[in-house]
Amino acid sequence: MRILGIAAAAAMACSAAGAQTLTMGVQASFGIDPHFIFLGPNMAAARHVFDTLVDRDADSRWTPGITESWTAVGPQVWEFRLRRGVKFHDGSELTAEDVTFSFERVPSIPANPGPYTPNLRGIERVEVVDPWTIRLHTSFSNPVLPGQLTNIFIVSHRAAQGASPSDFNAGRAAIGTGPFRLEQHRGTDGMSVTRWDGYWGRQPEWQRVNIRVMSNDASRMAALLAGDVDLIEEVPTGDAARIERSGRASVFRKASDRVIFLLPHVGAERLPLITDSEGRPLDRNPFRDPRVRQALSLAINRAGLVEQIMDGSGVPTGQLVPEGFGGWDPAIPVPPYDPAQARRLLAEAGYPQGFGFTIACPNNRYVNDARVCQALGQMFARAGFQARVETQPGTTFFARTAVGRNDVPLVFFGQSSSSTRDATHVLSLAMHSQVLAQGWGQSNRGAFSDAGVDRLIETAAFQMEGDREAALRAAMAEAMRLHAGIPLYTQMVIAAARTGIVYEPRLDEQTVAIHARRAR
Repeated sequence: MRILGIAAAAAMACSAAGAQTLTMGVQASFGIDPHFIFLGPNMAAARHVFDTLVDRDADSRWTPGITESWTAVGPQVWEFRLRRGVKFHDGSELTAEDVTFSFERVPSIPANPGPYTPNLRGIERVEVVDPWTIRLHTSFSNPVLPGQLTNIFIVSHRAAQGASPSDFNAGRAAIGTGPFRLEQHRGTDGMSVTRWDGYWGRQPEWQRVNIRVMSNDASRMAALLAGDVDLIEEVPTGDAARIERSGRASVFRKASDRVIFLLPHVGAERLPLITDSEGRPLDRNPFRDPRVRQALSLAINRAGLVEQIMDGSGVPTGQLVPEGFGGWDPAIPVPPYDPAQARRLLAEAGYPQGFGFTIACPNNRYVNDARVCQALGQMFARAGFQARVETQPGTTFFARTAVGRNDVPLVFFGQSSSSTRDATHVLSLAMHSQVLAQGWGQSNRGAFSDAGVDRLIETAAFQMEGDREAALRAAMAEAMRLHAGIPLYTQMVIAAARTGIVYEPRLDEQTVAIHARRAR
């Protein structure tokens, strides 16, 4: 009887431990250095271990966090007051020294293919007033600076001094103030974290979180239905109904802040991956002609993409921010589907037989990305183009198409705007000329450059008072008139969790364990 009692107690203990663990299946691999490669999967992982100077909730509203309050004390000065008593995972206290160190580290990481520097754009000087107060002096008025800082994670100056991304992945430097401590980073397989009992905020429900990278959509769904994982992200749109019918899991949806669009490469005078109708390299780049870019747009049946490929889980659009965000303009319509007019524009531009080009797409980063790209290739063919669709894992795709390195004529891309909650972010990063030292154009993979568009973007970005909304709309309208980017649709966040777990999706699409809880 004593042996049976010990066995029963052990089984109960194991069951309790299992109930305290959340296992998540995520789509893309990630690193844990919160300043290396500015991408959603990396930020989602970082939010478990680190805090940002200003927090944002599931609906991307700016909220107090390790900063209790922030105030514009002058046209070019913002003051931030830190919460006292916030502890790092090693027990040391967070102070202004850690904030200034984190700001200085962001631009200093060598060979960073996607630096976080746009989020520090305009900051000229950090003034430390006292250990819990800083003032940020900017080179221009910046009304959305607090929003930019929702992407700047604060690290310990003691633990991260001289640290490389590999030191973070090994755990030596990954000392944050977030709700979880890093237990182990397993490279491309994922990571595990444990609850930090000294966390300053609301304690998460889970003692331990195991994050598994499962890039295959079918594998993630099968693992959920088999009970191997508790929560998955990026549910394939066509499988959501099947999950709901299973009785073993629930589906959670929210309109996201991410607009999917195409970036034509207009910077190069000639691109090897553009050919004539016979497959011979062209001696000029057709995408430099606005008529050709307009033809691309007219070749796309956006409603068809959303209904047939996205299974209704999206909103066709003709601009780069979702409805409800600052700068969204009801006067900008969804472009029509008109392949005949696209052919006429091609002929007018000197390509009556069309031409061939490569379109590059990730196959594990955005919802149904590879399927959408294959459909786009077919649509382009009906308008006289010969599109060669190349799909790659996100890690390969983003490295290949990085600013300054991209040689692909047309890039499939998506941009989130949660940090500023208006068009400032996407216009500054994707439509402004590449001035990387000042934080402009970091996502401008097409090397588009227009002095008039730049002036409109900067006018809107710097405007603290007056009709800032009108300035944002003017910048968006001009960029869309020139077809600098070709918007397709706003995508949806679709997550699923096993029965008994409730999950609140984030508008920014980042899957974070603190938003999962047991059903009450």
